Amino acid sequence: RLEAEAIRDSLLQIAGTLNRELHGPSVADLSSPRRSVYLRVKRSELIPFLTMFDAPEPTQSVGDRGSTTLPTQALAVMNSLFVRDTAARFSARILAAKHATPELAIASAYEQALGRPPTTPEAARMKAFLDAQRQLLAGKPDAPAQAMRELCLALLCLNEFIYVD
Repeated sequence: RLEAEAIRDSLLQIAGTLNRELHGPSVADLSSPRRSVYLRVKRSELIPFLTMFDAPEPTQSVGDRGSTTLPTQALAVMNSLFVRDTAARFSARILAAKHATPELAIASAYEQALGRPPTTPEAARMKAFLDAQRQLLAGKPDAPAQAMRELCLALLCLNEFIYVD
């Protein structure tokens, strides 16, 4: 699994907001676009999102990190405002490309999030998911955008996004 900081940086990258600037002062805000290496860590105010993914405690040196896999990690990703905001920005990027068909938009989302095209069954499931979300949200003025946001959130919640094979 990616380290906590790499997960956060991957989310910023997929949202299109990652600030790759080197050097400079640290920042205290989790929603900052700076790379995680520049986050200010206080011993008394650990960052919950990073701690959940085994970020080391700043009071001691850690040569080898442990890596836990807990159901609460998946729930935290699904319900995190930071991840939901990331999914909204990601979906805005997909929608801005104005793909000719939903299938092309799904393929683009897979390419950007996972670095590969969807398999035929995955594409069919995601198309069905997108259609179901559009039906659920029918009548709302931004139903297509909300449906794409939910699809992007689903991609970010996949194990494949945070695990390297």
